[in-house]
Amino acid sequence: MNVSVTTRSFDGARTGAQLDESILTPEAVRSRGIKQAHVLKTPDDPRHEAQPLYVAGAHIAGGTHDTIFQATMGNYVYAWDADTGAQLWKTHLGTPINEAPAIDEHPINVLWGILSTPVIDLSTNRLYVCYWSSENGNWADGQHYLASLDIATGQQTHSPIAFEGVTFDAGHDLRPLQFKSRERKQRAALALVDGTVLVPFGTVAETDEEARGWLIAVDTHTWKQTAAWCSTARGSGGGIWMSGSGPAIQSDGSIWIVTGNGEFDGIVDFGESVVRLRYLSPAANKGNGTFEVTGWWTPWTDDGRMGKNPGGEAVAALLPRRMPSNFRVGPYLASLGMEAMDETWSDQDLGASGIVLIEELGVALVSGKDGILYTVRLDQPGNTSQADLASAHVAANFAKLAAPPILYTYYDPSINPAPTDPAALNVYAAHRSHHLHGTPVVWKSATRGWMHYCGGENGNLRAWQLNPDKLSVYLACSEVYASAQCTDPYGGMPGWSIVLSANGGEAGIVWAMVPYGNANTTITNSRLLAYDAENFGRYADGSGQLVPLWDSQDWNWNLLHPKFNRPIAVDGRVLVPTYGGELLVLTLA
Repeated sequence: MNVSVTTRSFDGARTGAQLDESILTPEAVRSRGIKQAHVLKTPDDPRHEAQPLYVAGAHIAGGTHDTIFQATMGNYVYAWDADTGAQLWKTHLGTPINEAPAIDEHPINVLWGILSTPVIDLSTNRLYVCYWSSENGNWADGQHYLASLDIATGQQTHSPIAFEGVTFDAGHDLRPLQFKSRERKQRAALALVDGTVLVPFGTVAETDEEARGWLIAVDTHTWKQTAAWCSTARGSGGGIWMSGSGPAIQSDGSIWIVTGNGEFDGIVDFGESVVRLRYLSPAANKGNGTFEVTGWWTPWTDDGRMGKNPGGEAVAALLPRRMPSNFRVGPYLASLGMEAMDETWSDQDLGASGIVLIEELGVALVSGKDGILYTVRLDQPGNTSQADLASAHVAANFAKLAAPPILYTYYDPSINPAPTDPAALNVYAAHRSHHLHGTPVVWKSATRGWMHYCGGENGNLRAWQLNPDKLSVYLACSEVYASAQCTDPYGGMPGWSIVLSANGGEAGIVWAMVPYGNANTTITNSRLLAYDAENFGRYADGSGQLVPLWDSQDWNWNLLHPKFNRPIAVDGRVLVPTYGGELLVLTLA
């Protein structure tokens, strides 16, 4: 079949579902099993942070090739023939940054180069990729660039665009902000909107006063940077990282992102928020490109967890024990007399989760480090104000959702998973963290209707049904759980990496990678599994069980877990990135 994978999670809605798969069926995988057809090497750097991409029938080197593309932390982009494993080309984009404690306190990376998943525009046969580079390899001197590659040759079609010095003026008598690469970490995947590449940025040190999220637009026709937006213009924080997912693009062009730890006022600061934006090109906006915030919803505020907010209302009771232990009051809150509280529960970064759109139902799904599912309305997200987050008004703020929030990534029989007061979901179930580092995978089954799947830290893979009334109903979970061998306090990271392949609404398979240990602090082995997406077994208590069709553990496979990365299934192949410098190409045995 003529199927291509040109962006993270298969499509702009970030569904994580590839719906044109007729070869990899549950019956074929169960009866025949999986084998390694090719092992593609990346000797420049072993850590695959970017999801592989795939173009069927690409015209390269005078022939037609089903082609696999992989970007690396060593700042290389490779192209291989998917049938033979032959390397078609490779391109080097600049000296990467050496591993440094200033970038990440856990020294599991070798280099820092291409961290995010590129995006391919098949109308122009261009691959767009953001890379981090310094002539001397020093992070303090590094800059972020956007490159455009011809997928036929790997050659750059334009000189790279440097982002250093890009500015954002939020108005409101605030100082314009200037982009500085040394403060930014570019993990979130790139996206395309109307011929414009969107490049999201998080932050290196999330508690620094200059920490904030950036979204930068580059017009692919003029090859110019045309617009920028910061998530926190007065305060700080609000990084856009989403565990490597990319902005979700609605059919009307709306851009959806999720921000992390940071300050919130609903005016120029949008930390801990789901944010909807619209990009206006220079042609549509009288010569100046811009991003406009058109809606948002915010479940809590970091400043609210400090006991008061800029409006002066006491909101300590809003969501008790949710203040990140490492959160430092930003300059704006400090000027208003804010003081951090001594809290015992961990960092509740909403932006750890990407966002997935289900336009047929008019909703988006998002979770985060609290492991709670939020079902956001696409038409009217809610536009939370600070007053909405006072303890007396929290129920009304959550009522703006399309469905009540529920405990999503783990089941604790001692609590109500859908309580009247969402603060009751603030628990360390089984004394382990159950963050969702990823994006829910959604699929419309021909027999069950809309379904979604999640896999949090130190927990199981879980399947849900999403009803027309927008309520999610639990269906089944796996016996396997993430970080099963981890003995660290509160368990390991980052939970499950999952995608789905299906033939339309039938023959669905969830492809899952799960770490044995803590993949955030150590290099650990990974377990690769394939599950039937809708035909479940039963546990002794009668509840639904996701049963593996195939399990790498049965075959003593050893592969190193790629932290926030994930496999893809396309055209009868499963492409598996690793932290061992190997991209595996799997087929039916």
